[in-house]
Amino acid sequence: MDRQAIVNLFQNESSFNLVSHMLPDGDSIGSLLALGEALQNMGKEAKLFSPGGVPKKYAFLKGSAAIAGHGMPAGAGNVAVVLDSSDLERASAFQKELRQARHLINIDHHVTNQFFGTLNLVDPEASATGEIIYQLLVEMRLKITESMAEALYVAIATDTGSFKYDNTTAAAHRVAADLLERNLNPGALSQRIFDERPLAFYLLLREALSTLEFYAGHKIALITLSKDMLQRCGTTVEEIDGLVNYTRNIEGVELGILFYVESGGEIKVGFRSRKIDVSVLAGKLNGGGHARAAGCRMRGGLSEVKQKVLTAALDLLRQNKV
Repeated sequence: MDRQAIVNLFQNESSFNLVSHMLPDGDSIGSLLALGEALQNMGKEAKLFSPGGVPKKYAFLKGSAAIAGHGMPAGAGNVAVVLDSSDLERASAFQKELRQARHLINIDHHVTNQFFGTLNLVDPEASATGEIIYQLLVEMRLKITESMAEALYVAIATDTGSFKYDNTTAAAHRVAADLLERNLNPGALSQRIFDERPLAFYLLLREALSTLEFYAGHKIALITLSKDMLQRCGTTVEEIDGLVNYTRNIEGVELGILFYVESGGEIKVGFRSRKIDVSVLAGKLNGGGHARAAGCRMRGGLSEVKQKVLTAALDLLRQNKV
């Protein structure tokens, strides 16, 4: 890995563009904010970007108002940092500017990462990209402020499912414990990021559960959402985050799948599992992610896409003798 070269760039360069992935989660936003503040505290210029802006549930984090959804400066003199993204395509509208950067730093923890940077720091053993950022800050002997600690705690807590997913490690708990020493309130943070949902979310959940289907003797459960459903419920695409977990959490289900039919003939597919590695499934469909949480995007009609996904999912169950 290019850890030392990345540290050298952070120490010696003066200007950075930091980017999250599209439909950012807590890990992507938290890592973005913590690294951005760290660089700014070093006297660097650090501009923060997120395709489509910041989801409402993370808008309480300090500095989130400064994250831009557009307007990244282009040019070969720039140093860009992409956080928590397995491939450059997930940077969405910022791809052109990122490809023009003199240095493109890729910091991630997805096992399916494509090492698209000129410098890459990819650690699949890390619970979250936020854990990698924490390690970098400690290595660089930078002060971790209360707001940076809060952002990193949110990053790790969300990607570990409030410390209940398989990627929850002793190292993750040690990092979280150190962050909590900085005057954080884990109960209040948990309420904000896991429990509080607008009414529109529950209206959407009701519609989603009405589409519930089972396959392979109830080992596969899937739900289907559409843009029309979101409009009827008065919600946005960011509220889809977490809905797929309701399929996996049904007793007896090994694999949960969510289909979201977007406009333009594209379908977003999310996977969650109890034991099998769904990053393998997503990889076969040109996607990526983690062992228990992954996804892909596919083009075509819903019935065609659903059949392709189910065929691949059934093959994976057979291979794993589930």
